[in-house]
Amino acid sequence: VTIYQGIDNPVVIVFKNQDQKPVDVTGLSIQAAIQDPINKITVNTYAVTFANTANGRGEFTFDSLTISNLDNRKYKLTFKSVRESDNQERPLYFDDNYQAPLDLDVCPAYYNQEPFASNISYDGGTITGNIG
Repeated sequence: VTIYQGIDNPVVIVFKNQDQKPVDVTGLSIQAAIQDPINKITVNTYAVTFANTANGRGEFTFDSLTISNLDNRKYKLTFKSVRESDNQERPLYFDDNYQAPLDLDVCPAYYNQEPFASNISYDGGTITGNIG
């Protein structure tokens, strides 16, 4: 998964079983998390929201503030489910080999929309003015 700094990054995910059929996630809350394997910390968590829990299709957004403060490198993306009836937590896997983390690449792409304002004049070898 590749996400870009300087902008919100919306994500749509469909939870499926081994037969590639959508999973009904009624009664579960799902959380996505950015994991930093170098510093061994969770950077941020995001609640996955569902318009219809029966079809297993959820959405969340990586916010630009969090993403813009990360280094340009690989992180890990993990998901867990929490059963609402008893708060039991379980990892969600991405393949038949029970892989839980996905690679999450943070890349620069979108920069501040404010134009670079300057009022610079050059006079005989002296530069004066305001930058900012």
